[in-house]
Amino acid sequence: MAYFEPYDSRSRRRQSGVVVSPAELQKMQQMAEALREIGARLEQEIEKNQRLEAEIARLNKELEHKAQVLDIKDEALRKQSEHQKQLEAELLFVRAALAEHEKAAKPEDASWQDRYLRLQADVDNLRKRLEQRSIAETAENRRQILADMLPLADHLDLALQHQPQTDDPQVRNFIGNIEATRRAFLETLRRYGVERIEPLNQPFDPTQHEAIGAAPSENAPAEHVATVVQAGYREGERVLRPARVLVSTGSARST
Repeated sequence: MAYFEPYDSRSRRRQSGVVVSPAELQKMQQMAEALREIGARLEQEIEKNQRLEAEIARLNKELEHKAQVLDIKDEALRKQSEHQKQLEAELLFVRAALAEHEKAAKPEDASWQDRYLRLQADVDNLRKRLEQRSIAETAENRRQILADMLPLADHLDLALQHQPQTDDPQVRNFIGNIEATRRAFLETLRRYGVERIEPLNQPFDPTQHEAIGAAPSENAPAEHVATVVQAGYREGERVLRPARVLVSTGSARST
């Protein structure tokens, strides 16, 4: 026959033949509450990871689209260059024909020759102006397309700056995918001549940096970049977007 302890509300409680003290019961309730909190945090991390995965997928699609646009632009530039070469060949042919005509022309045809020479000079000048304008417009369109791609790098930077501190292998693997996507994107920009401006602890340069504030710093001397708020980018010697920075006012202990 099973033995059951009597119920004593002051010290002990009987549950299914097992004696549980109030202290043990309180500890069990605390453990159950802790398990509920862990479950809720786990659900939050899962939701956060799902949002990050959706954002990365969107960024990858946008990156592919921008790369396709640049490829199309490069193809258009190549065709334009071929067309210009064809025009130059035709101009050489016209010049050769004019030269042959000049040899066979009579002295009284000098006025006719002068008119054609002036016309040829006008055509050459027009061609040069069109070429210069085309080159300038193409370069500006290229810079605009590249500048439109920079927010993608900003989103990837923010995603890595706000990554959760966890040892969960799935989360760490997901963060690794974000880092790989960022490296691939920056490599794509480098292939098109775009370099990242990294001015941390460098002297402030108003031609490449945009100061949005000043703050004391123990690591950066005065008039040096103390914090990079948003990375900058340049194409060759031309700045596509200046880096947004905080400028150091020197050590706080010396002020």
